[in-house]
Amino acid sequence: MDSSLSCLKKLLPDSIHSKITEQTEEIRFRVNQRVMLLEQQKEILTSVRCDKALLEEVLECLTKSSLYTYFDSISQGYLTIEGGHRVGICGTGVYQNGTLAHITDVSSLNIRIAHEIKGCSEKLFHQLVSGDSVPGVLLISPPGCGKTTLLRDFIRLLSHRIAGIRIAVVDERSEIVGVHLGEAQNDLGMRCDILNGYAKSDGICHAVRALSPNVIAVDEIGSKKDEDSLLYAHYAGVTILATVHGNKSGDFKHTIRRLHQEKAFDYYVYLSKNNPHSRIEKIEAVKELSYV
Repeated sequence: MDSSLSCLKKLLPDSIHSKITEQTEEIRFRVNQRVMLLEQQKEILTSVRCDKALLEEVLECLTKSSLYTYFDSISQGYLTIEGGHRVGICGTGVYQNGTLAHITDVSSLNIRIAHEIKGCSEKLFHQLVSGDSVPGVLLISPPGCGKTTLLRDFIRLLSHRIAGIRIAVVDERSEIVGVHLGEAQNDLGMRCDILNGYAKSDGICHAVRALSPNVIAVDEIGSKKDEDSLLYAHYAGVTILATVHGNKSGDFKHTIRRLHQEKAFDYYVYLSKNNPHSRIEKIEAVKELSYV
């Protein structure tokens, strides 16, 4: 069994960890509802009913009885645990001076199980990377199609195989690297600098100014600040690797309008779950597209 999955099972109560398999993608705990697993897009209802006591027990187990250690992360609605697994947290938001300060009365947890699939980007790597020339790549798909997993492995291959490359990974919500208590849970190779917990706009600008990267990698771009900072990097001659929510209809181009117009990427790679043999549905060379 995957070592990261074994770590997770050790953290969960006996009534839950016995339900987890290699195919489990998510575990959802909702107060007064049965615990639900997601496996290959199928919901599996367990016989375990989640009451408030179980929810509190799970949270205590996941944080190893040290909620204070995770206070800042929990206040943002998530935490990253040993093995790189990510826990989404829902409850009552407490605001101070117009800013979300903390979450109380936790009512549900969603554990997204980290699957570090080494080699999953091998084919894409060979299609797009020539020698030490790295193209700008944008991975596009609806949620749950493996964008982050593919991006992570693509970074890993670049980091291991291209001597002299300098990659700055701006991991705002610790989804690429899976940093747990300051230690990376996923392998991104020897040539990466990790900016964990930085807002993307801050991390990108800091990387350009202080780390002299050849490549900057970010997950789930979407805001105007994201676009502004990525344009700043692009104008500085930095190659961009990124993901965005969207599909083949091109709706994502409204989100990255200026990046699209400025040809900040060389390839758009569309992912889906339609093909059981590959998540990559289509690769589009940006230079062949029109810019309007």
